[in-house]
Amino acid sequence: MQPARAPVARGWRTIEQSASTPVGRWRIVLAFPEGPLSDRVESVWSSEGVDCFEEEEILPRSRTEVLLSMGDTHWLHDRNDRRRDRAFGTSFISGLQQRPLHVRSPGTTSMAGIRLRPEGVAAFLRDTPSAIAGEVIELDAILGPDVESLRDQVASARSLGERTRLLAAAVEAHFDRAAALSDEVRFALSALHASRGAVAIGDVVRASGYSHRHLTERFRAEVGLAPKAYARLIRFEAAFERLQQMKSVRWAEFALDCGYYDQAHLVREFRELAGTTPTEAFRRKAPDGLGLLIED
Repeated sequence: MQPARAPVARGWRTIEQSASTPVGRWRIVLAFPEGPLSDRVESVWSSEGVDCFEEEEILPRSRTEVLLSMGDTHWLHDRNDRRRDRAFGTSFISGLQQRPLHVRSPGTTSMAGIRLRPEGVAAFLRDTPSAIAGEVIELDAILGPDVESLRDQVASARSLGERTRLLAAAVEAHFDRAAALSDEVRFALSALHASRGAVAIGDVVRASGYSHRHLTERFRAEVGLAPKAYARLIRFEAAFERLQQMKSVRWAEFALDCGYYDQAHLVREFRELAGTTPTEAFRRKAPDGLGLLIED
């Protein structure tokens, strides 16, 4: 991925947000592609945080995150052995996760990122997404030294808006000659997202016209997970996003509304994907909307 050589083209919608909370202050500029690129890229963003909480469990999402850090080192904790904690200094990519990531960040942060839809991951990597599923990998190991040149260019920008425009221009250039997903995988993704992960995989297979084995193998190769595992992420992500907007929850009704069989099913899925109960996730949700605050 090479540094941007031109201003970002028209066709991006930009918004600016700021927040001041008891656990930190943030500014962020997001750009959303509105043309054909929107099928592959959800957003490009730049942010700065001051006096922020330093530990968070980032919850699984249906998007792949590319991150550039212009500040101090970030740490990924190994919950089973702290001696295996990993430092990430400049640029990294987080594949589709099925467990929370325990992250420690500096109190003052300066970041930029690309949020990739499943349709864009293989094209971005020029490789199979299954190689990064469940992993967090240094980006230059995948895309080479040009990544650091891009990060330096983004870091030297005079404002968050300029950072976002530079990164968006680089993303446009990177995707210019990228290959598309296969028709069957595109069909399956559309069905899963339209139902928020609630559609039966067997129904998707039958409607696709392909065998279960073929569709599963193609989906795993092009998206990174099997259709059933990816559907779980979509359903969980939608449920957690809904929790962000609620002041109180009637859990039995909430479970059914979010596509779970019952409250017990909701609890099992949250324990698997968030590492805690829905009640605890509701209480500990972080203000950035991405995860859970760590408590001493």
